[in-house]
Amino acid sequence: MSAIVSLRGVSKVFPVQGGSRARNAEPVRAVDEVTLDIEEGTVVGIVGYSGAGKSSLVRLLNGLERPTAGQVFVKGQDISSLPEGQLRRVRAGIGMIFQQFNLLKSRTVFGNVAYPLKVAGWPKDKIKPRVEELLEFVGIADRSGSYPRRLSGGQQQRVGIARALANAPDILLADEATSALDPETTRDVLRLLRRINKELGTTVVVITHEMHVVREICDTVVMMESGRVVEAGPTYAVFADPQSYSTQRFVSTAVHGTPEPDTVSRLAAAHPGQLVSIGISEAAPTPLVAATFERHGVGSSVVFGGVTEIQNKILGTLTYELTGSDAAIDAALAELGDVTAVERQFPTAARADSAVPHLPVPANAGEKP
Repeated sequence: MSAIVSLRGVSKVFPVQGGSRARNAEPVRAVDEVTLDIEEGTVVGIVGYSGAGKSSLVRLLNGLERPTAGQVFVKGQDISSLPEGQLRRVRAGIGMIFQQFNLLKSRTVFGNVAYPLKVAGWPKDKIKPRVEELLEFVGIADRSGSYPRRLSGGQQQRVGIARALANAPDILLADEATSALDPETTRDVLRLLRRINKELGTTVVVITHEMHVVREICDTVVMMESGRVVEAGPTYAVFADPQSYSTQRFVSTAVHGTPEPDTVSRLAAAHPGQLVSIGISEAAPTPLVAATFERHGVGSSVVFGGVTEIQNKILGTLTYELTGSDAAIDAALAELGDVTAVERQFPTAARADSAVPHLPVPANAGEKP
């Protein structure tokens, strides 16, 4: 697999706008020395909090902004200093979908999807079948004659996706494409993006601040903070063992973690046994954990947590109430500690490690022996 987009030492600096105070202010480094490869045919999530540099980065990917320093390669071509005419040809191979849809209100669904084809100079007799094909693909063929104001948010985003696919791009950039949608519609749009990737072979770059979006469809995740890439890797590996504090915070919103101190206190009041949090993964699925406790004569019941699926692999944390002799419990936990993360929970006012409620699992979790 080869990189369809590569960034090498890319920075983007914006001068501060304003009066005399602005003249003395430091320029804003929206993107700061980013080196990154986006592999062809994958779905990549670029994640970060507001101001992390995500939107500036995506504008560098499609040439809407030129880097202050470094190089941006698209399909092996350095687009950093291309003349505008050549840059337009590169952009023709990059589709874009937006948070607010950006549909032309005066045109029908058909007209919105046909518009980029007309701009690209398609013959009239080729436009109609192409638009009909796209509307069928995204599941909105029955609204071809409707205007955007008559459509739901999810339907408008499907039109936006069909329009972005009109010229058969190799790359599709989705900038917060589901942020304005309800959860059910978000799932539908994410499934459509994954289908585009699988059936059309399109490389999809998802810019988002929602980690559950990454969990659902992304092969790779890139975490940005203050214009820099602070962590990148396969989605499961990053979720299973996040290294940076920012990534840990994000992952904790999408994967069940260890209970907070006040929750531990409530659990301890209701459950007299020992409370222990166990990392659940492909290396340590729940049947293995249950069998380990049973083999050592330890009673166990789940009192907190949950398990989700990422890239068709399980991941999460379950907190158990354990009963039995201290020696038996210690032996069972020692055995489990060889394959996954184990953390005893004690009811205290505060814990130094409680800021990020995430329990990492070993880096090789999910690998077959």
